[in-house]
Amino acid sequence: MTVLMDMDPEYARRKLKRIVERLKKIKGRHSSLTTVYIPPDKSLVDVINFLRQEYMTASNIKDKTNRKMVQDNILTMINDIQRLKELPENGIALFYGYYETSPGKFEQVKEMIVPPFPIKNFIYICGKEFDVKPLEEMTIPKNVIVVVLLEAGNYAIGIIRGKDIEVLKEGEYYVIGKTRRGGQSARRYERIREEQIHNFYKHLAKEINELLLPQLENIDAIVFGGNTIRVQEFLEENLLDYRLRDKVVSKIISVPIIDGDGIFLAAKEVAEIVKESEIYRERRLWEEFKTRLMKGDSLLTYGKNEVMEYLKQGRVEVLLISEALEDLLDEVIDTAEKYGTRVEIFGKNTESGKELLSFGGIAAILRW
Repeated sequence: MTVLMDMDPEYARRKLKRIVERLKKIKGRHSSLTTVYIPPDKSLVDVINFLRQEYMTASNIKDKTNRKMVQDNILTMINDIQRLKELPENGIALFYGYYETSPGKFEQVKEMIVPPFPIKNFIYICGKEFDVKPLEEMTIPKNVIVVVLLEAGNYAIGIIRGKDIEVLKEGEYYVIGKTRRGGQSARRYERIREEQIHNFYKHLAKEINELLLPQLENIDAIVFGGNTIRVQEFLEENLLDYRLRDKVVSKIISVPIIDGDGIFLAAKEVAEIVKESEIYRERRLWEEFKTRLMKGDSLLTYGKNEVMEYLKQGRVEVLLISEALEDLLDEVIDTAEKYGTRVEIFGKNTESGKELLSFGGIAAILRW
């Protein structure tokens, strides 16, 4: 059984993606491949009774070979499910079946997976292919935080998806400066400026609504920053769609740069505000590593050659690696699995990820 719970989300997604790719390559005969997804709130007794009924129904399959394969799949599933004392917290997915290796010769595949995220629906399918779509959806980061920076006339909108940071939009809206010009009275000039700022707020709210509402269900939080006074004014006008307002966090972050660079700068603060985020987990782990390193902890090491040598000796307890080291990731994952090493994959654009890259992109906490 492959368990992908309680580990670095990026690492779990990467492992799951490899499993999905392998399962997609398997092609069965008629309905010789059986897929079952069991959500965590489903009764195991109900599942077993359902499968027993399907076993009886499968006796009506005309093709003798296919009938035997389907019934073998179901019977093996029942036996394996009965061995579970309880369902894992995220449920379980089963992929059992037979595929043809050469004319007339078949090989059995049996895969039980505890996914990194909860299974939503009970699914039972027999076919020529495994249904991997629910797992495939789990390989896409779901932890999404939106960052909106603004000051009078300028704005930038970015998104932190897992550990990836992306600038969605930067824009300007004409607002006259603070200095009085053209002989106008200071009072009238300020009134014009405030009217333009209000129009800017309406323009920005329209941009945010159009950009974010289509992906509303995937957004965990919206963090505002930039000029804190202007942000407070903007939010108090309640121009955002009410569904987006519900996701706005109360703390406003001060960011001096209102552009794409400001979004990357804001990510550090976001990690401290949204503590369920993947970048918070990454930052906390990196701060712990640096603290121990400064104290001269002998169980810490970094750099490709040293870390890989210790990894192959089974001495690494926790391995930190940047996603930028794409050519090394698969080797690290395969070797880590042999020795029960926990792998944490750092983003290449996060502050912690950039600092790890300055250490060679790979570091480790040793067992001894």
